[in-house]
Amino acid sequence: MASNIVIEREQAGRPHKGKVFAAVHAHLDDIPYYASGLCAKLMREGYTGYIIRTTNDEKCGGRSTAENILSNEQEHFRMAEVLGFKDVYDLYYQNHEMDGISSIEVRARLVLIFRLLKVDTVITFNPYGDWEENPDHWVTGRAAEEACWMAGMPNDFPEHMEAGIQPHKVQERYYFYGRAGQPFNRVVDIAPYIEKKIDAIVECRSQGGGNWGSQLRARLAKQGRRLPLLGSDDRTADREYVRQFLLDDDREYGREHGLKFAERFYYRDQRPPVRSKVEEYITKNAVAI
Repeated sequence: MASNIVIEREQAGRPHKGKVFAAVHAHLDDIPYYASGLCAKLMREGYTGYIIRTTNDEKCGGRSTAENILSNEQEHFRMAEVLGFKDVYDLYYQNHEMDGISSIEVRARLVLIFRLLKVDTVITFNPYGDWEENPDHWVTGRAAEEACWMAGMPNDFPEHMEAGIQPHKVQERYYFYGRAGQPFNRVVDIAPYIEKKIDAIVECRSQGGGNWGSQLRARLAKQGRRLPLLGSDDRTADREYVRQFLLDDDREYGREHGLKFAERFYYRDQRPPVRSKVEEYITKNAVAI
């Protein structure tokens, strides 16, 4: 159960100007569903955002492997664009089989990206989350978690320093609430960004239900029927379908806290204190010689 929950609301101005976050997910639709509201919020507040997808999504799309890879790649770029990410990184590991690859390799690639971009905050799967059946999710989360601290270790990958890329430890983490029963300690008010979240999900057509509204509209038209909810064009149909049917979790949990929509995370702050315990002790107890 959640305890000591912090409600994170929209902040005025751009308090995070100059900071960088990386959203690390495995599949096209992970960030859109789990964290697109948070991502849009942080970017509005001054963060520069980058998105990293670890798999090639070859098994999702209902077509041939090659066609699935291409459609998911194209939709990943479109989804990242509507949310406002500065750049996209695709690692292209084989879909649903990440537990069979070298976790050391994935971690090393993420360390390089985190150092190169000087990432302050990472948004990803909970590496210790229970009830996660998808190996791509927990492998991605674990590799990202390990890379967060290792990116700050100067003796790991010294060749990076030879190339002018310096150590840089990631200070903050937001872990998705991905499965029922996983822990969370932060609830983010995403109501101001719900249109952005809908935009992101609509781009997830190979997986994620982004085109289910237009498909339903076409099916009903063949039967001589229509739903006023779905409007008179495919774009409206897809957006309103997402709003009505695919945001129930965000809507229902938000209501518990007096919010219209909310996303849940387990938040970890690894930033050092402004003054260490040692410095505090010196200030209080040091005497003149």
